[in-house]
Amino acid sequence: MTDRALAASAYLALRYLPWPEVGWQPGVTPTWPASPGDHLIGVHASDALLSTLTELMAAATASPPTGILLSGGLDSAVLAALMPRGAPAYTIRFAAPGAIDESAAAAHYAAQCGLMHHIVTVTWADYQAHMDDLMRHKRSPLHPVEVGLFLAARQAAADGVRTLVLGNGADSTFGGLDKLLARDWTPAEFVARYTFLDPRRALRQPADLWPTFAPYAHGEVFDTSGFLKTVHGQGVIQAFDNAIGAGGCRTAEPYERLSLDRPLDLDRIRRGESKYLLRAVFAQLYPTRPQPDKIAFARPMDAWLADWPGPRRPEFRTDLDLAGLTGEQRWLVYGLERFLNLLD
Repeated sequence: MTDRALAASAYLALRYLPWPEVGWQPGVTPTWPASPGDHLIGVHASDALLSTLTELMAAATASPPTGILLSGGLDSAVLAALMPRGAPAYTIRFAAPGAIDESAAAAHYAAQCGLMHHIVTVTWADYQAHMDDLMRHKRSPLHPVEVGLFLAARQAAADGVRTLVLGNGADSTFGGLDKLLARDWTPAEFVARYTFLDPRRALRQPADLWPTFAPYAHGEVFDTSGFLKTVHGQGVIQAFDNAIGAGGCRTAEPYERLSLDRPLDLDRIRRGESKYLLRAVFAQLYPTRPQPDKIAFARPMDAWLADWPGPRRPEFRTDLDLAGLTGEQRWLVYGLERFLNLLD
């Protein structure tokens, strides 16, 4: 099915198209990622989680060369401790004033785990140089992290790496998206809170996206955990698989193979214990290191798009309040317009 208005609205609101059958125009339907589906491994205790991760990592690294994408955060640090010593680790560093730099923290984990650490510096010029090819490869606009992932994968492939281990999936399964889990939402409240950019703010003809949220609405209660694991999680998988595949590597995503076989303890998360099971695993693997603070994988779009004058295509509203958008929201509008220009 081709529905450009629906596709544009979904990209602005969700950062991807959550339906495998919807395309931008005939022959331009985004690549839909493979998913473990019904073959998830259920865990509910930290010991079982560590044991299962150890088995999954042994399988992922059984055919070297395998590397790991290593940030300064909890999820990839746990996986780094289960990598073979001497394996390469890659950390993305964005070059912009005020950008968050996780490379120093990642270097500590790499040193403790005996990994060869590589820092991949990413600039706005890199985005300009590579985003069109990545959008053609994906057949859709990009998640803001994809150019950085692509460059890390390309360097890894040049180093002889064939598989990159990734930490995505931990947030949506183990309660890392704590702000979204901070309270019980009504369906309307959750839609307003989750939506990255309301299409009505940017598009002249926005589409209704309620059918995407409706399966998780149960009366006045919204199934936040279910939505995050499926709809949110699928978009992250698609972005990582596209960028890293285009860079020449396969992906190994151990956390995406897991599920909780009992509900999240929301009381613990709301008391400040996000990802409590993974934190217990981290404490076993790094008994002398403090628990890392949660660091968002921030892209410096505020700096990079500060002087962008805004969209010019007829699909966009002429009264779009660009000054009222965050850097990430500007990226969505910028990326959508650039992709539509490629189509036309």
